[in-house]
Formats: sequence, C-alpha cells, structure tokens
Amino acid sequence: MSNHSDSTNFNTAPSGTSAENEHQNSTLGNDSHAQSCCQYLDPDGTAHKCSEIAGESGFCFWHDENAPKDGADVKLRLEAYAKSGGQLRGIIVKRADLQDVNLVKHGAGGGYDLSYANFYRSNMTNAHLFNAKFDHGSLMKADLHDANIHCASFINCNLLGVKLTDTKIDNIKIGNTLQQEEEGRQAEKKRDMEKALDLFEQSEEIYRDLRKASEAQGIFTMAGYFLQKELTMRRFQMPMYSTQRAMSKTVDLFCGYGESPIRVIFFSLALILLCAIIYFYMGIQYAGEYVGYAATQTIEGNFWAFSDCLYYSVVTFTTLGYGDFIPIGMSRLVAATEAFTGSFTIALFVVVFVKKMTR
Repeated sequence: MSNHSDSTNFNTAPSGTSAENEHQNSTLGNDSHAQSCCQYLDPDGTAHKCSEIAGESGFCFWHDENAPKDGADVKLRLEAYAKSGGQLRGIIVKRADLQDVNLVKHGAGGGYDLSYANFYRSNMTNAHLFNAKFDHGSLMKADLHDANIHCASFINCNLLGVKLTDTKIDNIKIGNTLQQEEEGRQAEKKRDMEKALDLFEQSEEIYRDLRKASEAQGIFTMAGYFLQKELTMRRFQMPMYSTQRAMSKTVDLFCGYGESPIRVIFFSLALILLCAIIYFYMGIQYAGEYVGYAATQTIEGNFWAFSDCLYYSVVTFTTLGYGDFIPIGMSRLVAATEAFTGSFTIALFVVVFVKKMTR
C-alpha cells in the first residue's frame, strides 16, 4: 500500500510540474514575441501595423529614426523589404543612397504605399517610383534627378527643395493645396503673419520647381496650373489690403494669370448681362422711342424690352455700334464703360487663348 502510494505520488508530481513549465514557457515566448515587434504607430490606425522585429529602440530598422541608412546595401535591402510585403508606410530613410532604386509594384492594386515616409536629402536619382504613394510624407531636398514618378501621389507631402531636373512627372497628384500652403492659411487665420509669410514663400518655391519641371517635360497644361498656384502664393505674401494685392487678385479673377480663357468668357457674359439689366431700368432709345422697363407695360412687353437691351449690350461690348439703339441719360456712361471694358477684354481673351493653343 505504501509503495503504491509513493509510486502514485512520484508519477503525478513531475507531470504537473512539466505542464506548468510548458505553460510558463509558452507565455514568456508570446510576451517576448509581442515585445519584439516594431512599435510603429501609423496615423491611420492599426491596419498598417508593422510586424518586423524591433531593435533596442523598440522600432525595426526601417522605422527607427536613429538607425543609420547610409550603408552601401540600403538600396538592395529596401527593394527586398518592399517585395517581401514589409510595412513601407512611415519608414525613415534620411540621407540614404537610393540611386536607381526600383520601387515599382507590378500587378493590380496600385503601387507601393509609402505614406508618411521620410526621404529627407536622399539620393533618388534615376529612381523608379511609378504609381508610388508618398502622401503626408517628406521628400524635402531629395534628389529625384532623372527619376520616374509618373502617376505617383504626393498629396500633403513636403516637397520643399526637391530636385526635379529631367524628372518624369506625368500625371502626378499633389492635391488642391500643398502641406506648407495649408499650414500657411492656418497661421494666417491665427494672425501669425511671420510664420504664414514663410510658409507661403516655401509654397511659391515648390510650385515654381514643379512648373519648371512640367515645362521641361512639355506638359504645359500642368505647367499652367502650377504657374497659377505660384503667383497665388506670391499674392498671399503681399500686404492684405494693398493695391498690389488687389490688382493681382483682379488679374486672377479675370484670366487666372493668363492661364484660364474660360474665366475671360464668363466675365464677358456677366458684364454683358449686368449692363443689359442697367439699360433695362435706365432706358435706351430706338427710332426716338423709349425702350426699357415700364410698369404700364405687360410682362410680354417688358420681356421684349429687356431682349432689346441685351442685344444693345452685346453690340456695345463688342464695339460694333450699329446705331439702331441709342443710350440716354446715365445709360451713356454705362455704355462708354462697357465699350472700353469690352475692347480690353476681347484683346485679353485673344492673348490668353492664343497662349494656351500655341503650347
């Protein structure tokens, strides 16, 4: 009996101890694995969590700001990391030699997502970045000489000082406003004018670089858009209520700094309609008879009177001057102003239209 009892105790105790050890080892293993994962936190949520092994800093090599990226093999490592499906969002690759790097993702689903990535002062000459996404990231002072960034996205990306000599920039996306432009508007609202002026100056420089790169590639439609934005940023640096800023705004409204013929057309139509309304209420003459609004007229009579005033406004704007209708009273001042403005606007339209077409 005693031997049986001892035997039972002997067989049971070690078995329980082994199970506990295995459970503890498994728990420690899981904790160790959890602690070894990169601590990168993506601004857009945990869907973009990095699963790479972390170093002593708590971040993986690519997300560690202090990890040196100036090695000769960094380009090959980055290409291999991208092809293996590594988390490219938020990587920090400052001052790296990435000449000829190939970050083109083949197949459906778009290019590589490099949002929030930092390529400050990196050498990316002759890089292949077709359809890549650099939204909210930084390419500040990066060298993209001879690179292919066709169809790439740079929405809210810091492009200050980026070198775009001979860079293929067809169909790139930069959004409606630059990062500096949006921050400048916010600073202006807060009355921090010193900061706002600095940010608007940076925005002007970026748009100028983009315009020059577009012109060099023969993409004149894109170059025209960047010219408008460049001159708009220059206007924002002028004193708020100055004559210079008012004149710049007027030119922008009239023709988009010479890049928007459609604005000239809309202005012309608006002026013709406005003057027609004024003639309708002030009156004009036809064969010695009054033409204009009269409370005693029927709705149909007033309608035809307005159509006559509209016709006279078109004739006056184009300076045809048939002489069948004659302005009277204050209508003569309006007619003179419209004729002068019309001749100027038509000439402006010809200049802007020819400029766009000859490109």
